[in-house]
Amino acid sequence: MNRRLLGVLSLGHLAVDVVAGALPAILPYLQREFGLSYLMLGAVMMTSNVTSSIVQPVFGAVSDRAPARYLLPVGVLLAVSGFASLGMVGSFPMILVGVAISGIGSAIYHPEASKSAHYVAGRRTATGMSIFSVGGNVGTALGPLLLTALIGWGGLEATRVLFVPAFAAAAVVMVVLPGIARAQQEHRKRTLVPPQSGRRGTLTQLVVIVGLRAFVYGGLLTFAPLYAVNVLHASVAGNGPLLFIVLASGAVATALTGTIADRFGKKPTLLVSFALAPATLTAYLLTTGPLALIALALTGACLIGTFALTVVMGQELLPHRLALASALMIGLTTGIGGLGVAALGRVADLVGLAAAMWCLVAAAAAAFVLALWLPGTAARSARLAADVAGAGALAR
Repeated sequence: MNRRLLGVLSLGHLAVDVVAGALPAILPYLQREFGLSYLMLGAVMMTSNVTSSIVQPVFGAVSDRAPARYLLPVGVLLAVSGFASLGMVGSFPMILVGVAISGIGSAIYHPEASKSAHYVAGRRTATGMSIFSVGGNVGTALGPLLLTALIGWGGLEATRVLFVPAFAAAAVVMVVLPGIARAQQEHRKRTLVPPQSGRRGTLTQLVVIVGLRAFVYGGLLTFAPLYAVNVLHASVAGNGPLLFIVLASGAVATALTGTIADRFGKKPTLLVSFALAPATLTAYLLTTGPLALIALALTGACLIGTFALTVVMGQELLPHRLALASALMIGLTTGIGGLGVAALGRVADLVGLAAAMWCLVAAAAAAFVLALWLPGTAARSARLAADVAGAGALAR
């Protein structure tokens, strides 16, 4: 494992995901500056979702056809620069253009960077992917804080300051491209994967499972703050710290999960996390105060902590299409989850916010059940996960 190369890839990941995390935070400022309607704000988020997530497999397929390491600095530059331009535009259409450029940069970076992380991780693929993913987790958590500080210092136009780190991060990533090329050559020499049948069905199953997790994760980030204010009667000012708790706990879990998976197995680790998620989310809905925050933090850890793990599992199912596998696990599933969250908003309008939150519990439980049927999962792993779920139920 080359930790220096992984560190640089993780730094690029941080830069790309900082602006992804900052996008929701900039919407109120754009609304005030340009008089945007809620429909327009929804269009901004939809543009981001489509360009950064749903089209990501296209760039993954391109990356797998021929060496495309140049996409790494290009992706970082576009992602951060597109967002940096939002404080300089003069109309709603140009806002959409800036968001689209940023989203395309993200869609370009993630598949190629995930493939590169697989190469430089050596045989400890789960640990390596976790190191790479922590950068994205930290970036997403820091995005709103950085955006608020920038605008507080220099107004909306202060986003142009981000052009400096955009070029700096792209330059740092460019420096390590030769090292990534050598790691790719070494990986090909030591890796010979025979063709196996049944991979397509298993990959489809994994995409559905990860899509359910993305739905629960997106729903939690969207509706947990609203639930805290409207149902638990918490202060609106507490929403920022609440989301930070979820994201920070996820970053910590990501750092730990890779090592655990490399030691005890990827699927057992996935099953335990998926067994705990519905239990901890249920605990959040049934408690208040500090206990609710602890349950929410644990839910974030269970959901976010397995992101890197499922990328590696997808890559193992498509060993000759690593970038496409990464794009399916990161981009396509995020897009699917985003569409589900939009539908969940309609559920909340019709039957209430609490009912919508219980839908997330059901989806998390469904993901666990489907994960039990992943091929190659040892019976011992299933029993272990079931025991953990039972312990969570007894704790409630």
